[in-house]
Amino acid sequence: MAGILINGMVAFRDKRPYLQIDVDGHTVQLSMAEARNVARDIEKMCARTEADAMIHKFFAETLEAPAEASAAIMRQFREFHSELDAEEVERSESDPDKPPTR
Repeated sequence: MAGILINGMVAFRDKRPYLQIDVDGHTVQLSMAEARNVARDIEKMCARTEADAMIHKFFAETLEAPAEASAAIMRQFREFHSELDAEEVERSESDPDKPPTR
């Protein structure tokens, strides 16, 4: 398993909060908005990968279908998710990392 360390900090230069993520000695520093996006992406990918595994298990074990059948269904689900992800959403609050527009 990868060694992952997560630490929060406030920058001296701009007094803004940042999250530092270290994975096996490689560190990235993220704004709060970026860190929240990463967290949402991790949650989303966990759910989707679990769904892929469930589809594969159901088709392989319950229906005894060939692996190609479950792969085809997973592909269709992924395409559907991609279409939903591409939909534009109106923001209800401003991005804290961008200056307000007037």
